[in-house]
Amino acid sequence: MNATEKLAKFIVETRLETIPGPVVHTAKRSIVDTIGVALAAGGEPVAKSISAYVRGMSEGGAATVIGASLRTSPPWAALANGTLAHALDFDDTNWSMGGHASAAVLPAVLAQGEAQGASGPEIIEAFIIGFEVASKLGAGTSMGLYNNGWHPTSVLGTMGAAAAAAHLRGLDVETTRLVLGCAASQASGVRSNFGTMTKPLHAGLAAEAGVRAAGFVSAGITANSGILEAPIGYCVAFSGKDGYRLDEITGRLGSPYVFEKPGNNLKPYPCCMSAHASIDALRDLIAEEDLSAEGVERIDLALMAPNLSNLSYHEPKTGLEGKFSAEYTLARMLTDRALTLGTFTDEAVNEPAVRETMKKVHVHLAENEELIQGASRPITLTVQTGDGRRLEKRANISRGNAGWPLTDEEVRDKFRDCAGTKFGPEKTREALSALDRLESASDIRPVMSLLA
Repeated sequence: MNATEKLAKFIVETRLETIPGPVVHTAKRSIVDTIGVALAAGGEPVAKSISAYVRGMSEGGAATVIGASLRTSPPWAALANGTLAHALDFDDTNWSMGGHASAAVLPAVLAQGEAQGASGPEIIEAFIIGFEVASKLGAGTSMGLYNNGWHPTSVLGTMGAAAAAAHLRGLDVETTRLVLGCAASQASGVRSNFGTMTKPLHAGLAAEAGVRAAGFVSAGITANSGILEAPIGYCVAFSGKDGYRLDEITGRLGSPYVFEKPGNNLKPYPCCMSAHASIDALRDLIAEEDLSAEGVERIDLALMAPNLSNLSYHEPKTGLEGKFSAEYTLARMLTDRALTLGTFTDEAVNEPAVRETMKKVHVHLAENEELIQGASRPITLTVQTGDGRRLEKRANISRGNAGWPLTDEEVRDKFRDCAGTKFGPEKTREALSALDRLESASDIRPVMSLLA
């Protein structure tokens, strides 16, 4: 049995009753988190643009755009909701994928599921399957494709979204292999677009492509049925001839699930995950030493190469660029002692006082650190104070990481904060209650109506 067939067999045969309870619980946390950050993104320029585009393409249909008075066709809803889910860079990540699986997979699941009236358990089941596929593909390919400049969220997320849509449609193994082949030709997204509106669009395009691939093949479109292992197939194209490992993709599907190990990381800060460990380190030093922007002379931050590459805006000019700037996130933490949704506006990034503080932050490559795929990326933060103290803090993981998880109530609080930007208190409570009880929903459509 080749790799594509093994993957398709897992997609077709996996059932919720065989998935461990802790995996289901963690997946539900990610569903709540992803929908919450999508709601909070409604006021972002990219959200307004993508909603206007979708409305112009197809108004009226079987699927809901989250936080909007808009229903459209499933592929367009997946496009809009995926873009919304990633617009704030507040959505979850995992180390196996090296990207944002939920923002690409869940919008595809909701769009396809709503169109066919899937139940809550079917939604959870398909989401776990798509998340697992995207993440295990990442375990076998992501360092190669990442180093080649590809964005894992879109390249891997397209395949996870296609897997979830194929499962919801009830396709057999042979047809699902074709769906994977079709999806592979729609996967794309380059990291050079980080810090622009096209980065969140990557997640939307991945979700849309997954729904479309399942629809194309269901309508009779053919594709390569061995796309993973093909000599010039998916893995070679994105990771290079020697940059992937098929056994890492298929050898441990669901054993354990990525939701179980290495786990999923939910963000407490609305910015690039590569900045979180250093933000936490400074946050702790501020609390321990009562630091202030005026009392600090210099901050040095040593980052591993992938994180340094992600945090590429050393003099950000926009809120989006600020999400990918260690200098800005650390200067803002030192100034405000918190990072919120309001931290990442164009106006906030260009405040004169914070730009002066940014000059104190110096970022460089960590020496003698070995990058291990699927593991955390340690940072070292050194602070020089005006009264002569030298303070150092090393961090391996950050708050919200699977090894230092947010509590269930913190996840709900984050949803309340995010949804509260769009809904009133009563509707927020109603939506959260429906998501908490998702496994008892006989039809996802009433739940989706609460999110409109």
